[in-house]
Amino acid sequence: MKRIRFIGQVIAFIFLVQLLFFYRGIYIPLPLIEPDYLNINVNISIPIETNDSFSHGSGKVLIDLSHGNKFTADDLNLLFSRIIARGYDIEYLRDSTNLKKNLSFSTSFVEISPASAFSKEEVESVKEFTEGGGRLLMLSEPINRNEINSLASEFGILFWNDYLYNLKENDGNFRYIYLKEFSENNITRGLHKIVFYTSSSVFGPGIIFTDNNTYSSSKGEKGRYSVAALTENSNILAIGDVTFLYEPYNVMDNNRLIYNIADFLAPPAIVPAITATNMTIETNTSNVTSMGNETATIIK
Repeated sequence: MKRIRFIGQVIAFIFLVQLLFFYRGIYIPLPLIEPDYLNINVNISIPIETNDSFSHGSGKVLIDLSHGNKFTADDLNLLFSRIIARGYDIEYLRDSTNLKKNLSFSTSFVEISPASAFSKEEVESVKEFTEGGGRLLMLSEPINRNEINSLASEFGILFWNDYLYNLKENDGNFRYIYLKEFSENNITRGLHKIVFYTSSSVFGPGIIFTDNNTYSSSKGEKGRYSVAALTENSNILAIGDVTFLYEPYNVMDNNRLIYNIADFLAPPAIVPAITATNMTIETNTSNVTSMGNETATIIK
């Protein structure tokens, strides 16, 4: 009995020694200091209304879905609605073997983030289409690794394998970059400040540029980068972001850019000018003279 009591006392003594050695007093947590939410300045833009004035035309805009394209058609309803308002039809290409045939009936061709590369024959079909006056829009962004350059490189354009970010000035996220430098053309008409989301840089004849505080993730250095390119004949357009087309990302002048892109894809109908060679002018008192199946009013 005494042996058991002694063993218990030894265990109690060891426990007490350990308790005294490791004990550091009762924990009293420090008061929680919350951030000063009212004084945090985060630039988050909201969509604004922009007047969309345009002339009507007719034709077909072909959207490629035959290369495993990484986008959802519903996300582009804002752009598509502007195209339809201009009198054009939207059609989707689901079988690439029909590319050349469908292009022959199209005014414009839209290629967005293709998962599979274009074959040599497909590239040649698109090249023939653009050489005949067809319009090509290529869109891609770095969050979707894709094979856009299998087509773009044929036209002297490359989507760079990077994303651009700005730590000094942005729209609430360092990858939401402001763009305020534009060359003058129909795509940048009326633009003052737009926002791109997770944009890559685009090598080619640039038309939209970052400021000098913008970094490239691949180069790791600040610089002035192009995010959109337009070929010299103005019928091939490449843009390194897709998200700006979606709602609610149509902020600042993004709507104006979308309307300009709609004008690019769905140009107005060309009204033939009346020249002196197809007009007969009478010298009598009649105000109207017949020209075959046409009628022209003569002002005297």
